[in-house]
Amino acid sequence: MKPLTTLTPFALPILVGADGAPTYTTDSNPTAALDSGPVIGQTTTLPAAIAPVNKFLGIPYAAKPERFSRPKKPEPWTEPLNASDFGPSCPQLFVDNELTPGLDILKDFFGTGSEESEDCLFINAFAPTSPQPPEGRPVVLFIHGGGWQQGNGQIDLSGFAGYEDIVAFAFNYRTNVFGFPNSPDVPTEETNLGLYDQQIAIEWVQANARAFGGDPKKVTIWGESAGSMSVDIQVNAYGSKSPPPFRSAMMFSGQMSVGLLGSTANPDDTTNWDSLAATVGCNDTDDQLQCMRDVPEKDLVKAMSTAQVAFLPVTDNVTLPSGRAERWREGKNAKVPVLMGTIAEEGRALVNRNITMKTFLDAYLAEPLATKEQQEAILKVYREDPKLKNDFDVASAIYTDFFWQCVRLLANISASIDNPTWRFYFNTSITTLFGEKYTWMGKFHGSDVALLFSTPTFEGDAGGIPFTPQLYTFAKYLRGVAGQFIRNPEAGPGWPSVGSRYKPFDVVSLGGEGGLAGATVVDERVLDERCRLYEEIYPVIEKYVLSA
Repeated sequence: MKPLTTLTPFALPILVGADGAPTYTTDSNPTAALDSGPVIGQTTTLPAAIAPVNKFLGIPYAAKPERFSRPKKPEPWTEPLNASDFGPSCPQLFVDNELTPGLDILKDFFGTGSEESEDCLFINAFAPTSPQPPEGRPVVLFIHGGGWQQGNGQIDLSGFAGYEDIVAFAFNYRTNVFGFPNSPDVPTEETNLGLYDQQIAIEWVQANARAFGGDPKKVTIWGESAGSMSVDIQVNAYGSKSPPPFRSAMMFSGQMSVGLLGSTANPDDTTNWDSLAATVGCNDTDDQLQCMRDVPEKDLVKAMSTAQVAFLPVTDNVTLPSGRAERWREGKNAKVPVLMGTIAEEGRALVNRNITMKTFLDAYLAEPLATKEQQEAILKVYREDPKLKNDFDVASAIYTDFFWQCVRLLANISASIDNPTWRFYFNTSITTLFGEKYTWMGKFHGSDVALLFSTPTFEGDAGGIPFTPQLYTFAKYLRGVAGQFIRNPEAGPGWPSVGSRYKPFDVVSLGGEGGLAGATVVDERVLDERCRLYEEIYPVIEKYVLSA
């Protein structure tokens, strides 16, 4: 989800040494000494912030990738690298079909609008300029979403550094065929390149956090949508490493262990790859993989769109373990505090407005996952809701519950193994920030991070888009919730943990009409009442879809 505005930078002469201790100078932009070489950034000031913020953008955390190959560490450099601008995004893919929103919505809300290149493995750092504690500041590493097909780390996290006293990072990773090339000529364990990119970025933060004043022992990994699914993957993948390279996790709208969101590509089914190869003329060559490597980047992206193919991670038992729900139950994942949340109307930005119920049910709730009787029972409940007036409303509501909210089972599993776990329900619409065109989207998927990353530098106007005073205050509150958890994850974000003595009042609703409320503790039995409709379906999915 792209932000609505950016923060205005100005130059303040700060020097950050290799040990992370700031040295104030009078004639230079901020610098940081990394394990690969020195970088020069810029400084931003924020109203009423704890301190100005040093920004280092477009830092290579890996070498320029070779297409369809694992990432490698960057080549070291000796001359200071200019880190004042974001690097290019990785190649982006938008596919339009009868299930998904139209391309105009996808590009308006999830498009990057930036230069694209395969040379895209860049990370961005944001750090307060004030003297750090001796042990270093807490750190957050954000993993962007995009359905494994698009997205980037061009996110200005200055607000987290300047207001929450945190060192913050965001980065790009490869997606679509560039990140998950399910080719018969690529070994299964070499297919999840985007996940390898994430792991090398996580390890880069461990090696370089101190150069920005951060403590590598106090890292929180945080993701939204596919980024949140990635966090679940990394929590599983690092389960055998003690300690893991992070101490806590935040998962906003997504996980990979329960329900259909955990679906992966079949490594033995190369249909999409074969279709793409045929589209670009590589299907009858002696060395198909090399032929695909030689196709110009833009031609390959265009061909994916023409062929209507998308590429997903595969369960390789290296980067992506199998039996992920069972691993959670058995405590084989990394045991770290977790903050999880979903949005009230996730599906309204993810379902085609012209969808029919037959198309929707055939795609997501067909037999053997759901019997005809189960389908009818589900439809009866939703159609009795007077707020749901047509097939799109019903399909969106089912999609919200079935894919996103009701997999709160993972929060319950996490809590059941004594993993400190907190859950929220984002219940605020921010569509007023987009004008009248998108009011129908309601409390849509990605609106929480859009608000978090778009807090204006002054009240009343965010790059020409007005924030109401209530929404502005709520945005600051929401950032504070995330900041509190990042600084002290064991203590939580400020409400009862899942499975605590307050159960069933162990989940909060964030916001409300116009963002008027902060956190309101609610009864999970009421909030999740419709989830009973799917209780018999999730085990079927786990057994037959996620068992690989």
